[in-house]
Amino acid sequence: MPIFVPAAAPRRYTDWKQLREPAVLVAFHGREVLLGPDGRLPSVADVLDAIDLPGEAIAVGQLNGICCFGVEAAGFADLPEGFSVVETRLALANLPAGSSGAICRARELAVWRRQHRFCGACGEALTESENDSALVCPRCRTRFYPQIAPAVIVAVLRGNEILLAHNRNFLPGIYGLIAGFVEAGESVEQAIVREIREETGITVGNFRYLDSQSWPFPNSLMLGFSADYLEGEARPDGTELETLGWFRADALPEIPPPGSIARRIIESFVERHRPFSR
Repeated sequence: MPIFVPAAAPRRYTDWKQLREPAVLVAFHGREVLLGPDGRLPSVADVLDAIDLPGEAIAVGQLNGICCFGVEAAGFADLPEGFSVVETRLALANLPAGSSGAICRARELAVWRRQHRFCGACGEALTESENDSALVCPRCRTRFYPQIAPAVIVAVLRGNEILLAHNRNFLPGIYGLIAGFVEAGESVEQAIVREIREETGITVGNFRYLDSQSWPFPNSLMLGFSADYLEGEARPDGTELETLGWFRADALPEIPPPGSIARRIIESFVERHRPFSR
């Protein structure tokens, strides 16, 4: 299984000729990522003479001991034979964990650097840190680090039922878990209680941590929990949630696609409760 080791101090490269040695390329445009003929992340040498790459790449780590570079491409016209462009969510679902980790880090670092080019304190152009993942102001010495937005995603359980909802941002017919960002000053547990109360009107407790997932759209960390229903009548807020309901493991609606933490948590619920859903 591919193993990805993040670079302690990601460096910027502006000369692609330096990267002709064995190197892995994470090239993305918007929410799409480039894959090679074998359905894996391509090497730099495979695409260097065939695709118009921008003038900057970021060394994001090592994939199986090979340097890995991330780049935001202007587009993917005239791809070499066998290459493909896929939606990043599909790539994260189908590639091994190491490759998925490289994609997440490359995308988050590239977007963060593009959006943080100048010092927020004095306006000076930022430079790279030599020893960590920071950008540094050469004038006032303020340091800026990649900002990760923690979010909770929760399986609310009531006996052998799970609460699933259709968010207005989902594709038609898809039902998923209740989720939301942790606000400034909140604990994760407080965020769970608030989000579920705001969106469904019910109260929950007895939280159990389940799983986590980097979600580079653009910079989230999804923290998965289960919680027990305590009281209240579940109703959609009408703002984020359009419909919701309690579902048994043998009668689920259409759920999020494979590769998402929501899918993993719902599938785990099905495995645990299938004997009780007859």
